[in-house]
Amino acid sequence: MKLNYFKDKLFDLLNEAEDMRIKDITTIDREDKFMVEILDGSIFEIKCRKLKPEGNTDEVIKRIVRICWKFNDH
Repeated sequence: MKLNYFKDKLFDLLNEAEDMRIKDITTIDREDKFMVEILDGSIFEIKCRKLKPEGNTDEVIKRIVRICWKFNDH
């Protein structure tokens, strides 16, 4: 998967996450960052970078699935 595709999908997920009460999402594409402002005034920075998986690819995928499940569970 390419980094730009991942960033596009992440933006879509954040944009559609109504339960997170996001006020605004600013993209800083040159730095591969998002600034996410929440309705309560909190601001979060998300930095994206592609890592080379080490070890068994199946184990890496299982860890990613667990992270996504935890994200969607809250």
